[in-house]
Amino acid sequence: MKVYFTSDLNKADLLFMAAGFSKLIEPGDPVALKIHFGEPGNTAYLKPEQVKPISEKIKGCGGKPFYTDCNTLYRGPRNNVKDHLKVAKDHGFTLEDAGAEALIPEEDDFSTIEVNLKHFKKVFIGGAAARAKVLIALSHFKGHDMTGFGGALKNVGMGLGTRMGKLRMHQDCENCPQAKTCKKNQTIESCWVGPPALVQEKMAEYAYGATKGKRSGYINFLTNVSSNCDCYPSNTPLIVPDIGILASFDPVAIDQASVDLVNKTEGPLKGEDKFKTLYPEVDWTVQLDHAEKIGLGSRKYEIINI
Repeated sequence: MKVYFTSDLNKADLLFMAAGFSKLIEPGDPVALKIHFGEPGNTAYLKPEQVKPISEKIKGCGGKPFYTDCNTLYRGPRNNVKDHLKVAKDHGFTLEDAGAEALIPEEDDFSTIEVNLKHFKKVFIGGAAARAKVLIALSHFKGHDMTGFGGALKNVGMGLGTRMGKLRMHQDCENCPQAKTCKKNQTIESCWVGPPALVQEKMAEYAYGATKGKRSGYINFLTNVSSNCDCYPSNTPLIVPDIGILASFDPVAIDQASVDLVNKTEGPLKGEDKFKTLYPEVDWTVQLDHAEKIGLGSRKYEIINI
C-alpha cells in the first residue's frame, strides 16, 4: 500500500492532493475530520494552523468539513459535550482559525454498526462521524502507555467510540472473578482497565466499524512526537525531532510507516524500538496484526516522497 510522505510541515495540503484524497469527496459531501482537540494544559496536540489547509482543500473539492471527536470515558473537561466544545474553541478550532467548526455528539447520538468480529458483534460509533459519507483521520502520532503508540487506528477506533464504546474496549469482564455477580458492568460506572493486548484488538475492531461503508483517508503528523497521549493535562518528553507528515488510504500501513520512521530517527530517546523502550510491557504490534487480520489494511507499504 502506498504511503505518501513529506518532510515539509507546510505541505499538508499538497500531500492531501498527492495522495489522491480529492477523489474521496463528491460535491455536498459532509466530511468528518477526526481529530483530538487536546487536553487543557497539553500543547502537543495538532494545532488549527496545521490542519486548516486540509479543510480548505476539502471545501475546494465541494465537501463540507467539520472537526469531530467523541467524549472521553475518564473524568475531565472533555467527557461532556459542553466542556469538550469549549476546549475545542479555546484551542482554536473555529471556522475562522481552523477552516471548519467542531461538532461533538451527545452520548445518545450514535450509530450501532454490525462488525461480527472476534470481540464485538456490534460497535457504538458517535453520530456525527457515523452520518458522514467521508472520514479523514488527522492523527498526532505519539507514544501511549496502553497501546505503545497512538496513530490512525487509535484516533479512529478509540476516538470515535462513544463513552460506552470506550468502556467496552477497555473492559476485561471474561477474566474478572466477579463478573457473574457484577451489576456495574452494564453501566458507564463499571471498572474499565483491561490488558494492553485486549484493548488494542478491541480498538482495531472499533476502527473497522467506524470506517465501514465510508470513503476514508488517513493523515499522520509526526510532529511533537511525545512519549504519551494528548489526553494528559501536561506535556510529556518528546522522543524524536519533528519528522514530517504521512498520508494513505490504509490505516495499518500508515501506522506501520510512522512507527518505522520514528524508530529510525535519532533523538532524545534511544533504542531500536523506541516504543518498546518507553513501554516494555506493551506489544504495540498487536493492534497492527489484528487490524490486518480483520481486513483493515496491510503492514506492507511503499513510501512515496513528495
